[in-house]
Amino acid sequence: MSKFVKLRSITSKIGSGATPRGGNNVYSEQGVAFVRSQNILDMSFSEKGLVFINDQQAEKLKGVTVENDDILLNITGDSIARSCIVPTTILPARVSQHVSIIRCKDRKSAPYVNYYLHYLKPHLLQICRVGGTRNALTKEAVENLYINLPCDYNARAKVLSALDAKIECNNRINAELEAMAKTLYDYWFVQFNFPDHNGHPYKSSGGKMVYNPTLKRQIPAGWHYSTIGETFTTHLGGTPSRDKDEYWTPCEVNWLSSAENPGTFVVDPDERISYLGLQNSPAKLLPQGTVILSIVRHLRASILGIEAATNQSVVGIVETSMFKHCFIYPYLVREIPRLMVLRTGAQQPHINKGVLDESLLAVPDKSTIEAYTRLAAPLFLQMKNYHQQNRELTQLRDWLLPILMNGQATVV
Repeated sequence: MSKFVKLRSITSKIGSGATPRGGNNVYSEQGVAFVRSQNILDMSFSEKGLVFINDQQAEKLKGVTVENDDILLNITGDSIARSCIVPTTILPARVSQHVSIIRCKDRKSAPYVNYYLHYLKPHLLQICRVGGTRNALTKEAVENLYINLPCDYNARAKVLSALDAKIECNNRINAELEAMAKTLYDYWFVQFNFPDHNGHPYKSSGGKMVYNPTLKRQIPAGWHYSTIGETFTTHLGGTPSRDKDEYWTPCEVNWLSSAENPGTFVVDPDERISYLGLQNSPAKLLPQGTVILSIVRHLRASILGIEAATNQSVVGIVETSMFKHCFIYPYLVREIPRLMVLRTGAQQPHINKGVLDESLLAVPDKSTIEAYTRLAAPLFLQMKNYHQQNRELTQLRDWLLPILMNGQATVV
């Protein structure tokens, strides 16, 4: 038996936060977590781009303190209607004005309510366009949402939660694998302690270092400097005309509208275009293993786990026979803070492709890069496999979710 209730009747709090005065300048790398819309994904939370505020700023925002089991819902912007349960690992936390806190009176019902909000996402996307020039979900609209509460709602939520738990487990494994890969890269190409011919750490064991005036630092003897543009083929994407249906159907080519991907590997396209659309736009079909960088707003690097074209806000760096994504990706991640400073434009801060092409790098000798690739490539292959497994688990969850929410299926 089911009953429909308004969301406000089963919650003790629905409300959005605020942004501290000073904007990005007040954020730090430690303190109280400050959650923004970019951290809220569909059914999951991303700590990429998570920022922190100090205790004084947090005290001013104590009215939007996030608590255990709270649901976080994006209420404005391009990511509107995404929701997730806050992870306990980031608490204490506050939220921005683009995120609403939904606190259930019965905390145990939060997973089910979160799943139901995801089920209602098409409806939320429809009502957020009513009036105004910017998509937004008002507090009143959220409070008046009808939620179906069957007697077995907790059991239904547990089925979906089991799948999400496995997805989250895979995400944690991938985080550890990426940390291992970063440590390996830094040890070899930042500290220059790759194994010498005796198997000892090169620089720490007295390996010869030579000052390079272009890089303005010492590098191992036998290495040289180059740029991204000189070493790799890079491509800026493009968008086929939306006015021509034949550029978008049939759906033949994977296409990414942004590289702001929450994971290390991209295994799902945002959209698909036709081969005709690919031929009649600046977009290029990039092979698996290409490292892509979003060059607008928050710069972010990812690796293509599929063949895909991209739009004009993404640059692709194609692998070579010598340099694979396991080298390019950690290099680019280390470069992002420097590139962020070089962004221009008030409305949409961005870098140009030329800025990336001119980025300098120390080029190791062939034997060193081959030895590194033998160690690093298996770590990245494991990450890719877990991303692909999560894609399948997500598809299964998303297939089950509507039939559990609308009563087509029950749990026995």
